Amino acid sequence: QILSLIEDKKSWIVKKQQINNKIEKAKSTFECNQQITLHQHTIKIIRGNTNKPQIKGRAPNLTIEVPENYNTNTPVFQEHVRDLIVYILKLEAQNHLPKRIAELAAAHNFKYSKLTLRNNKTNWGSCSGSGNISLNIQLMRLPEKFIDYVIVHELCHTIHHNHGPNFKRLLSSIMPDAGFIEKEMKKYRTQIF
Repeated sequence: QILSLIEDKKSWIVKKQQINNKIEKAKSTFECNQQITLHQHTIKIIRGNTNKPQIKGRAPNLTIEVPENYNTNTPVFQEHVRDLIVYILKLEAQNHLPKRIAELAAAHNFKYSKLTLRNNKTNWGSCSGSGNISLNIQLMRLPEKFIDYVIVHELCHTIHHNHGPNFKRLLSSIMPDAGFIEKEMKKYRTQIF
């Protein structure tokens, strides 16, 4: 039965593998002297007198300092830098997203139950049937208008739990350029960075 199921889903599996390979190849590669701009911080990767990669500096200008002899072409280096950037993204998200969702909810008379921040691989946000909203910390890599779009999108789901005409009307009444933003959002991926 398992082999039959795999055979039935073969084209879907191959397509997903191709997408995953494309995403993996598109991931950012980090190098020394590279500058990374997030929502609230600018990070520069530099070599220094340290025994392991670490964050230094004061907001908004931070550095990721790596040992002088550290090979930057290794997967280990790439993961160290990515982990440090994720740490900074979490701090930014905790600082910005709860305030911003509260502002937008109040401005448009939405009520939500709870906000959770996650480092999701596949989505920018979600809303449960009970009004719990989850936002991806990777939003902190996006322009403010895109962050607002995702927040308003999820707030609209507290009223309409699907993407039907009523949902689209509500979203467009708050963000008239929602269709344009949605198309632009396709240029960004949650897991490339």
